[in-house]
Amino acid sequence: MSRYTLEEEEQLAELKAFWNKYGNFILTLLIIGFGAYAAYNGWHWWKARQASQAVKGYESLQNALAKNDLALVKKVEQTLVQEDGGSPYAQRGALLAAKAAYASGDSAFAKTQLQWAVDHAKLDEYAATARLLLSGILIEEGKLDAATKLVSEKSYTGFEGLFSDRLGDIAVARKDNEAATKAYKKALEELKPNNPWSQVVQRKLAALPKAGE
Repeated sequence: MSRYTLEEEEQLAELKAFWNKYGNFILTLLIIGFGAYAAYNGWHWWKARQASQAVKGYESLQNALAKNDLALVKKVEQTLVQEDGGSPYAQRGALLAAKAAYASGDSAFAKTQLQWAVDHAKLDEYAATARLLLSGILIEEGKLDAATKLVSEKSYTGFEGLFSDRLGDIAVARKDNEAATKAYKKALEELKPNNPWSQVVQRKLAALPKAGE
């Protein structure tokens, strides 16, 4: 038996429909985002490149992703994590493997990879991205307390707006439109003016019921 009322189920369905519509855009933005952040961490990447094994493992993962071979993606990423888990390649690979798994409907593997990145990623851009993506899956599953914890217990410079946006999504799932409005408005204040995600947040804000409705 569902733990939600019919009205709550409809609102969750709307949120899921929104995620289905914009999900790829969200994932793309985040991947572009952590790629851009990584550019500012050239020293870390230079250091990682000294480990030829990690480089080869990451190249193998990219090849598996290009072939859309999820079984191979899993195998390569698990090896990369076990043998070179401390390298940025394994951390970035976990996010890419999670994206591929989620797109294929394997949310369990996606969550495992994202949780690993949350726990082990040493670069903030990877840890922040993992928290955002994992919290999105947890919202879909109705695990709102766990999702809230993920985006509330730590903060990362440059990701404040996306974290506030995610808190707005959680508030919508809770049917707390007042909290959602505050969170989305805060997200708009924190996002840079030229950030394309601002338009998505504005649409979310505009879709919320007005007072008295």
